[in-house]
Amino acid sequence: MSDLRVSVVVPARNAAAWLGECLESIRSQHPHEMIVVDGCSTDDTAAIARDCGATVISDEGRGLPAARMLGARSATGEVVALIDADVVLPSKSLPRLLTEFESGGYDGLQFGLASEADGPGYWGAALAWHHNHSRVRKWFGVSATLMRRDVLLDVGFDDDFRSGEDVELRIRLEQAGYRLGVSDSVVVRHRFDDTFDYARDQWLQDGAGMARTVRKHTGRAGWLVMLPLLATVRGVGLSLVRAPRFLPYWMGFLLYNYRAMAGELLRPAHKPISVGGNAAWLAAARIAPMVTGFLFWALAALVLPPEQLGLGSAVVSAALLTVQLGMLGVGPATLTLLPAENDGGRRLIAASLLAVATFALLGAGLLVIITNWLGTGVGEAWIPLVTVLFLATSLLAASAYQLDYVGVAQERADRTLVRSLVQSLVQLAFLAAAFAVGLRDLAVIVAAVAAGALASVLVGLRQLARAQVSPDWKHGLRPRPALKLLKPGLPNHALMLADRAPGYLLPLIVAATLGPAPTAAWFVVWMMASAVFFVPQSAGFTLQTALAGKRARPGLLGSALRASFLLTLVAGLILMLAGPLLLGLLGSQYASAWVLLPVLVPALLLSCVTQVYYGLCRAHGRLFESTAVATLAAILIVAPAAAVAQQYGLTGVSVLWAVAQATASLIAAWRLITLTRMNPAPAAGEIPSARHQPS
Repeated sequence: MSDLRVSVVVPARNAAAWLGECLESIRSQHPHEMIVVDGCSTDDTAAIARDCGATVISDEGRGLPAARMLGARSATGEVVALIDADVVLPSKSLPRLLTEFESGGYDGLQFGLASEADGPGYWGAALAWHHNHSRVRKWFGVSATLMRRDVLLDVGFDDDFRSGEDVELRIRLEQAGYRLGVSDSVVVRHRFDDTFDYARDQWLQDGAGMARTVRKHTGRAGWLVMLPLLATVRGVGLSLVRAPRFLPYWMGFLLYNYRAMAGELLRPAHKPISVGGNAAWLAAARIAPMVTGFLFWALAALVLPPEQLGLGSAVVSAALLTVQLGMLGVGPATLTLLPAENDGGRRLIAASLLAVATFALLGAGLLVIITNWLGTGVGEAWIPLVTVLFLATSLLAASAYQLDYVGVAQERADRTLVRSLVQSLVQLAFLAAAFAVGLRDLAVIVAAVAAGALASVLVGLRQLARAQVSPDWKHGLRPRPALKLLKPGLPNHALMLADRAPGYLLPLIVAATLGPAPTAAWFVVWMMASAVFFVPQSAGFTLQTALAGKRARPGLLGSALRASFLLTLVAGLILMLAGPLLLGLLGSQYASAWVLLPVLVPALLLSCVTQVYYGLCRAHGRLFESTAVATLAAILIVAPAAAVAQQYGLTGVSVLWAVAQATASLIAAWRLITLTRMNPAPAAGEIPSARHQPS
């Protein structure tokens, strides 16, 4: 019997090609015992394990997490080594890691992994190159790891996870305060099979595992939905410099990760998401496309002259403005009415989609007529093709926007994230494909935005069908459901319009005052800031839904404020750090616009108070006072905008917007304090619903 006090557990299923070398590398280091957990293999896995002196038990096909737990329960040593069959241990590496494990007081310590391809082909080499250059290789995992047996048995793997169980386990171990690490000095060989099928399976398993982790730990792991996109951006950059032949790999990595992630997130959940989780999901749905959104406008800026880009951005802003005009408060009304619907909201959802699409289309037509008559700014863009695309964009974007409200009202804002990612990726792919075939004018920008909105709507309808709440179009066409939405919606619309319209009017004012080229610079910066602004707005919407539904409880107001501020602070810091670098990539005309960010980001933090106040007012029927506050801020922005732009340029416009936000936030803070004192809550920071005013 060995003095090395380690029980080695090797889960294996159809691993005959690798298992022998793996077990021999372990046996040569004389562990306390070797246990192979066979996953109902159809090859010689079990026989090879017995020939190498391992104890063989079966997990009866329950999967990798169950196999590891079964092995740990069967082990007799105080320390368990979880070693996958695709790992080979160099001589004396196990006792060296055990020494580091004990001297460092670790509860879990992973070997360093040096990945290699098991063959001369492309896919194994690409997988190995990716892993060896990835930041994720420093994350604690369980493919080659020492753990204290009692800790592993106490915390355990989640049985619902068939992949991604290591990331989920790490989150719970860290929450419990256990000491984890990855060795820098003791490294093992980690092999990848050399086929496309193997690579695809890796991508699919990773995507599904991340989605499960995000669903379970939204607050801590919600950002993982961005990981495949961020990894792709980083990987493409490294590949361009060091290994151009691996560029095709990243397309498969991105597509299959998000395919699996979308499938998992589209799967109906057993229960609604918490208020904080719902806010985090909706915020993630706005922030996650920031990278692809920047890539979209960056690609357009690199290919199109500033005049074309500025005019194109003005057309897109006009389309988004018509969406706000056409919503007529239907979205906020959905947040209040949908949770109480007996049929799951099928009629209400259909009526809401038809209403916003119709009114947005009418608003778009009216805007074309007015701006074409004026002739300056966006009025210069209305050639027939652009006009048709603009109308289609307005209709589809309004429908996609309303589906966001439906997701929040159903307390399933995770679906909004899926659609947001699909929309941004389709939009970027459409633009790249159009440029690749030589189509290079502002019509391409508008068409790409329309294509992304169409993809979002199609995915949204699919989500509703899978959740068994497909819109009831027959009854949705009747006047009664529409009137039911418009009655509370129109008062809400005044608040929404006053709050949001200035953001879409500013690019049009800049275009008419300073011309298309400055508009391009303003729009890129404004697009970045708007992505952050969606965070406090999301907190306001989720607070409204929680107060209107059956899950209202003491402490919601304080919780919404804290979540909004923390998420906005993180997003704002990221924007402050990354914004100047990203703008610099587009050229000097855009790089100089970085000075706008230190003005806009603090104002975004102030808007946290304002948006929570608006959410509270919408839920409690205090629409007149909140609309007055929003209207005051809108007047402070829009009325002097043209004169300020002429005198002080884009910096003046930014300061103007920040001053208006500061004014609104001060009033909002005063009203929140006043309302709390007037109606003391059962718990600190909450306002009871006993004195709600009718909407």
